[in-house]
Amino acid sequence: MNKILVGFTILIISISTNILDNLNVNTQAKKSQNFKRSNRVDEKEGFSDKKATAPEGMVYVNAGTFKMGNKDGASDAKPVHTVYVNSFYIDKHEVTVQEFTQFLNEKGNQTEGGNKWLDIKDWSCPIKKEDGHFIPKDGKANHPIVEVSWYGAKSYAEWVGKRLPTEAEWEYAAKGGHKAKDYKFSGSDNPREVAWYDANSDSKTHPVGSLKPNELGIYDMSGNVWEWCQDWYKSDYYENSPRRNPTGPEEELQFKLLRGGAWVSIAEQLTPTIRDFAYPYNAYYLNGFRCVKDAQ
Repeated sequence: MNKILVGFTILIISISTNILDNLNVNTQAKKSQNFKRSNRVDEKEGFSDKKATAPEGMVYVNAGTFKMGNKDGASDAKPVHTVYVNSFYIDKHEVTVQEFTQFLNEKGNQTEGGNKWLDIKDWSCPIKKEDGHFIPKDGKANHPIVEVSWYGAKSYAEWVGKRLPTEAEWEYAAKGGHKAKDYKFSGSDNPREVAWYDANSDSKTHPVGSLKPNELGIYDMSGNVWEWCQDWYKSDYYENSPRRNPTGPEEELQFKLLRGGAWVSIAEQLTPTIRDFAYPYNAYYLNGFRCVKDAQ
């Protein structure tokens, strides 16, 4: 009788163990499925962990979501809203005088929007023309190009197989993308570490990449020169901005956007959320640009 009871008990324990093992396997499988599903959601709407080799002179920016705007900023930086941007590459530095002279020597200084791409007649233009060739003025080759219109910036970007950044791409990259540490400026809470502005610039531009980069390894997103963006400017655009990859107002307006502040700016104008604007045909001594490229 005892042998029968012992055998029966062993049988019950064996069956229970098998049931528990099956439950554990199913639970782990569900967890694995949920993890994979979660990863797909993160890749689609959140931060992507994909790696890519950036073209020379560029930085890879992972796709992701961020809070665009500033609740304590100017009225055109409100409301703060969530934006998703696809992955892209962005120039590590602002386009330099040397790079822009190469463009001009191939394409010429063409007229678009009623003005030349580069206002070479202005005293502050860092490029001169000698013997039929465009050359940097002494000591200016590695400074950011200025006195360039939005049309000139756009044409240069297309010439090198790139484009101008959207306002959303620019702000996302300036804030550090998926590596953002919520700094006040692009890469630091101390503007002197990352920006040439009124307090340290000695009233002039400086060679690109002279100061500390931001979290993504991008230089001069705060200060040195204002940077043209692709979008038209509209003061209340944020009220109806698309959530995914916004590209600015669809209708043609008066002004194009500028971001980042310049060497004359006070510290408050260097934050990644400040929006400025100008006529696209205006070539101005404070305005330059950098390029981006779609990540395939």
